[in-house]
Amino acid sequence: EEVVGVRRKSVVRVKQMIRRRMGTENDQSLEPIIKAPTLEDKAFVSEAVLRQILLGESLLEIVYPDISIDTDNELCPRCNKLLTDDEVVAGWTNGNAQDYTTKCSVCSQRFVPHFCVQSTAPGFVGSKGPGTPLLCERLSPWVLQKELRSVMSDREGIEDLLDPDWRAKETKNAILWWNLILSCMRYRFPFAFLLQGSFETSLIAPTPVDDM
Repeated sequence: EEVVGVRRKSVVRVKQMIRRRMGTENDQSLEPIIKAPTLEDKAFVSEAVLRQILLGESLLEIVYPDISIDTDNELCPRCNKLLTDDEVVAGWTNGNAQDYTTKCSVCSQRFVPHFCVQSTAPGFVGSKGPGTPLLCERLSPWVLQKELRSVMSDREGIEDLLDPDWRAKETKNAILWWNLILSCMRYRFPFAFLLQGSFETSLIAPTPVDDM
């Protein structure tokens, strides 16, 4: 029953995210909103991909109970404008892997954006120790790609990214991993495989119907 409850909450949250991306966040209906893709609807994913997104959301809440990822609480240090997640993303410098900043939509001040991750998981370590929120620098896709390449160049490579001990070892590792999770959630990529290390006795794989 607990797993079912977790999945239900995940379905609701993912649908809310989808509606926000599609501009229908005021629609409170929980009916399926999957529709045929159009040229205008760039956020479309297939039903099979959506199932994998929901699986990742459910597993994330199992590994990190009461997970909260706050991306809409960023203040511009100059004008105190409260930036939404979309505004932070819009302020990135396209294609620049060396620029860790975003630009305020009001005063054009450039600054390093952040997001906050919280969980009641016993092993969750935040910026000020166990049980505290983790403040993460928000990385653009180009910066994230650069940082991931650096990790992947090591001998352990992907094994590190999948290992819960690796991301718990250093704050910078956790920040990189949560940026990867957040990017997958925002751009609607399946990310269940990133949680494989937390389920050592079970293989996380697409369901048979998704292979058809």
